[in-house]
Amino acid sequence: MYNIVKFIIKTMVSVMAFSSITFAVSKRVSGIGAEEINLSWRVVNDTVMGGRSVSNYGYIDGQLYFSGELNTNGGGFASLRSNRLELDLSEFSVVRLKVRGDGRDYRFRLYANNDLASYQSDFSTIDGEWQVIELKIKNFYAAWRGRRLSRLPISSSNIAGIGLIIADGVNGPFELTVDWIEFGVLGSFREQNFRRE
Repeated sequence: MYNIVKFIIKTMVSVMAFSSITFAVSKRVSGIGAEEINLSWRVVNDTVMGGRSVSNYGYIDGQLYFSGELNTNGGGFASLRSNRLELDLSEFSVVRLKVRGDGRDYRFRLYANNDLASYQSDFSTIDGEWQVIELKIKNFYAAWRGRRLSRLPISSSNIAGIGLIIADGVNGPFELTVDWIEFGVLGSFREQNFRRE
């Protein structure tokens, strides 16, 4: 009888652990299958400080297309920023995005309530190839006007916006296609060409 009870308890624990990983729900905020969320992207380039970089964005077949030309003379960054997100993201530990890049380095940004700084995580792209990038929220670092700040990581429950930026110090054109963006739980996603950063 003791062995049967022990077996049942072990089985229940295993099923619960498996369920929490396998059936963890991700929250897609951009792309096909996303919830009804109005990100209202806006361009923020180095022109705000006298720079000369240009960029724009649009949607092609439901995919976000971010492109332009970086100019390091007087600035050197181009970015997109969403409007305020009214979402409960407290259960999530990672941001995932499926991208096709140009071989350049980009950063994904998180914004907190009532905070001028952003929280950033760098990722590299492979020219012309689709990649799924997974970024741990605890590894995002705070930055303000290009300077890294000594702060604790952002809390998932305090995320109020998202963004993308290119500031790799290289003059010239760039283009990044984003198939989708989602928040999820570490280890709950598998796809071909999956990469962790």
